[in-house]
This record gives sequence, structure tokens and C-alpha cells, in this order.
Amino acid sequence: MKTPISVHTEEDYEQAQQRVAELNAAPDSREKERELEALAEAMLAWELRREEALE
Repeated sequence: MKTPISVHTEEDYEQAQQRVAELNAAPDSREKERELEALAEAMLAWELRREEALE
């Protein structure tokens, strides 16, 4: 993971989900763990922004 992960659109969110699936199939490593954590944070932030927009 060389660049920050950001999720701004539904398409970004779907791509993040695909990447999580790819990483889960990969062997365990520190890099994998860091990328999964970054994806989780970006996806959660997007979900929270989307919820706020719907309220």
C-alpha cells in the first residue's frame, strides 16, 4: 500500500470490498494487515458520511 486509501463513491466502496476479498485470500503479512486496517477505516468513514447525508 503506497498511497492513502479513500472512498468517495459507491464505486470506490465496491472496489474496496473487492480488495478486502483479495487480501483475505492472500497469505498473512504485516503489509496485508496494514492495508486491511486502512480499507476498514476508509470504508467506515464513507458509511458514516453516507448515513449523515441520508438523515
